[in-house]
Amino acid sequence: MSESKAPKIPKWPFIVGDVVLLLTAVLLLNKIEGEFGMLEAFWCLACVGGGAWIMALPFLKEFQAQTELTEVRELAASVDKVDSLELLLKRVENATEQWLHVEDRANEINVTSKDISDKINAEAREFSEFLQKANDTEKNHLRLEVEKLGKAQNDWLQVLTATLDHVFALTQAGRQSGQENLIKQLNAFQMACREVSRRVGLVVHEIKPDEVFDANKHQVRDAKTKPEDGANIVGIVAQGLSFQGRLIRKTVVVLDGEDIEDASKAKKKE
Repeated sequence: MSESKAPKIPKWPFIVGDVVLLLTAVLLLNKIEGEFGMLEAFWCLACVGGGAWIMALPFLKEFQAQTELTEVRELAASVDKVDSLELLLKRVENATEQWLHVEDRANEINVTSKDISDKINAEAREFSEFLQKANDTEKNHLRLEVEKLGKAQNDWLQVLTATLDHVFALTQAGRQSGQENLIKQLNAFQMACREVSRRVGLVVHEIKPDEVFDANKHQVRDAKTKPEDGANIVGIVAQGLSFQGRLIRKTVVVLDGEDIEDASKAKKKE
């Protein structure tokens, strides 16, 4: 939109009027004869002053119009600024309302999040308690099963140990009989029994030829007697046993100077 301007006043009528008044003043001065009085001076000044006023009048009017136009422009600018301020105020109000709405939503989200967090914590606590109870129950069950298995293992280990001892005693009796065929059969039977026991971890230990006494592997019938290491072994009363690499009974031997038959009888009585 083009900027409005103050209207221009034609100046030629005022110039003509000014020239007429000045010419009138000149004519008056030329027609005066004699003394220049007050009346003549008044009319001359009136013509000159009127001409000057007529000449300045269009410029004054233009200046007044320009001033009024400037005031109107400033007023319009002020109105625009007021409108801008009102628009800004509306925007601020809208922003405030939106911020209040956002704050309300944030509070709702915060409350909802807190409720969800409380529910999650409660469920986690309940689940942890459930797991703890299940874990305790499972531990108790496993402990009971382990105790049962340990007891069953000890039972069948005792049965297997007693069986091997009886087979050993039977083999020793067969050897003392002097019957070669019987001795071979009993030795084969004893080896088969030992092989079966070895598969479950129960290993039999016997003395080797020319083996001497070792307190870590051997023992004598009398627990109070403590023979020295290196004593000659002349016989065996009970075979040594180890289960899964753990020694559960040392080999009971007869040392040089002891009676083998007395030791065997004592073993049978036991």
